[in-house]
Amino acid sequence: MDIFAHIHRLTEFQFDVVKYFSVQLEEDGEEKEVDEFYDFLSRMEDIEEVEEDLSNLLVWIEEIGENIGAKKHLFRNESITADVRALPPPAKQMAVHKIPVGNLRLYCLVLNEHVVFLFNGGIKTTDNAKDCPNVGPHIKRANRIAGKIDEMLRENEVTWNKDHTDIEFDENLEFEL
Repeated sequence: MDIFAHIHRLTEFQFDVVKYFSVQLEEDGEEKEVDEFYDFLSRMEDIEEVEEDLSNLLVWIEEIGENIGAKKHLFRNESITADVRALPPPAKQMAVHKIPVGNLRLYCLVLNEHVVFLFNGGIKTTDNAKDCPNVGPHIKRANRIAGKIDEMLRENEVTWNKDHTDIEFDENLEFEL
């Protein structure tokens, strides 16, 4: 199965400190209707038992984006082959900021304190997220995507702006997973 991806700027998630991005996938020539992050949102918003967790996860995205910056200690390490992270933050950070989230996980690539890719996720049902049937596939895919984005940065297909607070790329840029 051929899977290609396109980088999308999440226009509703462009804050003073952090700019958020996602990727839209195309499998066997069929482009998915929404990017990975919006797929996550649309699937989770229909599950009543995670309604508050989803709301608080969005508070985290905004708080990090508007006030704190994408500091590594605010993200869980979900690295397999690339530097994939997850939201919500570890329990200690959630307690400090008083923004609790249960077993909902959103996988990310934190390029620096100003640029974050939001991928997909779900509800974690096992102790080790990588073994979870709900989120394990999302972790693996996020690691593949993150590796490709890192490679495109090294090859200057994706570049930094002057002060490293944003990235630049051809909006027709496509990469294979």
